Amino acid sequence: MARKPNTTPAPDLLDGMNLSGYVPGDWRTIKPESLDGVVGKVANYVKLGFLKMNRAQEPFIRIKNKYGRMPRIRLFESGNQVGKTSIGVAEDIAHLMGFRPWLSKDDPDYKIKVRVPNNGLVGCEVAGQTLAQRIEPEFMALIPQYCGVTTSRYSDGSMKSLTLANDFNGKPCGSTAHFRSYVQSAESFEGMVFDWEHFDEPPPQPILTASMRGLMSTNGPSWFTMTPLKEAYIYDLLSLHAYNNGGQDQEIAVFRGSTWDNCQDWCRSCDCTVPENNPELLKAGEVRPVDNCPKCGQVMGFLPRAGIENYLKTITDPDEREAREEGKWKHLSGLVYKELDREKHLYDDFPIPNDWMRIEAVDPADARPTRWIFGAVSPEDIMVNGKQANRIYWYDYLLPQGSIESIARAVKVKRAEHNYREPEMVIIDVKFAAAHKPIHGETASSWEEKLEDAGIRKLIMSRSNVGDVALGHKMVKEYLNDHYSPVRGCSFPGMMFARNACKGDRGPIQDMFNYQWKPGTEKPEEGFKDFPDTIRYAALEQPVYKRPTPEIDQEYAKMLMERQNESGNSGSTLFHGLAMRS
Repeated sequence: MARKPNTTPAPDLLDGMNLSGYVPGDWRTIKPESLDGVVGKVANYVKLGFLKMNRAQEPFIRIKNKYGRMPRIRLFESGNQVGKTSIGVAEDIAHLMGFRPWLSKDDPDYKIKVRVPNNGLVGCEVAGQTLAQRIEPEFMALIPQYCGVTTSRYSDGSMKSLTLANDFNGKPCGSTAHFRSYVQSAESFEGMVFDWEHFDEPPPQPILTASMRGLMSTNGPSWFTMTPLKEAYIYDLLSLHAYNNGGQDQEIAVFRGSTWDNCQDWCRSCDCTVPENNPELLKAGEVRPVDNCPKCGQVMGFLPRAGIENYLKTITDPDEREAREEGKWKHLSGLVYKELDREKHLYDDFPIPNDWMRIEAVDPADARPTRWIFGAVSPEDIMVNGKQANRIYWYDYLLPQGSIESIARAVKVKRAEHNYREPEMVIIDVKFAAAHKPIHGETASSWEEKLEDAGIRKLIMSRSNVGDVALGHKMVKEYLNDHYSPVRGCSFPGMMFARNACKGDRGPIQDMFNYQWKPGTEKPEEGFKDFPDTIRYAALEQPVYKRPTPEIDQEYAKMLMERQNESGNSGSTLFHGLAMRS
């Protein structure tokens, strides 16, 4: 006998709403005085379908890497009350169903490439508190009753698993979300194959390692929604390698949100107040009427400005405040260059004009790669430390290792790629050069001498007087400040980095954005100081633009001299005809 199709009738959303005069199945029986409440009741009943995202949440579900697909690992590192848990749970439910009900069906991000039914893992800090008081209520508020939720529970009553009989459209589903807390052993996260994983707040490393084994066979996605107060290994292991954070891994993306991204009546980006969204004017429970900032067009949030300000007054530790307000890793709150902003200090790569002055800076090393950075000084004047200077664009770098001769060859190749032979100056770490000077009576050559022998000229020793490190930091900060441009008619930084050519693992962008002080000292940590050292050397020189002198093509010049000699004018001086290169 043929099996009866497993179908679920479309739910009657109005049934059970206690609408005056309503006969189930016939909406025309609703009395007019009840109609005003119908929309609100329906929206609450199918809340997931009416989900509105704020400006921090939307990129989280729409990000695409260079291959046009969503990265396998997403990290939502944000301040408090940005909506990270809400969007994380919404993604959990969406993956259980295979689509995002709050998007229209023709939206390119509506469907999710995941098998249904499936198994997912949700990890959180403490089952009895985080899971019971925050995670479970979010799930229950967003999943419509007709989805047929069944749960299993731990001995303390907290949710162990959740299964959906039906999806948002009433069709059979059968997917299950499994819940674990970080107080459980790492072994409890092993043994199952998962199609996706969500970590609400950062997990301890043994738990992450154990749980990720369950994704190997499915190559399933994972996402983290967290305030970055602890488990800093995630920053080194994942965040630093994200392709949109200066790294090169196209399967990792980072999203950072400030508490202010979830403000409903004030847009910090353009300092614009939205009076219509003032909570004093709204009814209890009413959602903001204005969705977008009237000035910049960005999506507004759901928290009143006064509420955010009152909360921030209670945080006295400045390091903790940066994590809770801005979503910045607490262990990075001691950054040397807090002025750095990816929107301001990174520029879209462009070919450097031939008439810009070239400079280079070098931090040599024996046991690790040498840092060699390439910069261009533009003709546009700025003032730094009360003196004339020019904007500096750092446009490329090398991490060469090996003999000095091989390093010199790599530098020459890089120069040729950028259409020049020799910069105006090459600033090298004087302490390293001095430490490698040959002792009297020895025949070994210094770094400086070997570079010159290899054809690297115009070397300048970096400044190393007492106080020069502190002064160098001050000078770099002045360059990073905005300087008015009469050409563009606006202000922008006096020093910037090429968005693509300066990114990468241990590249200039990564080092500069993570250069920090040793806790309780005025000395920098060793971890990310190499490229910041080269930047400091250059800033202390405060290079002033000089139009490059055309370079003589030596081989062509030699050929012309030989021809001149062959013509019998060997005694005359050749003033004209030398081949010049710009």
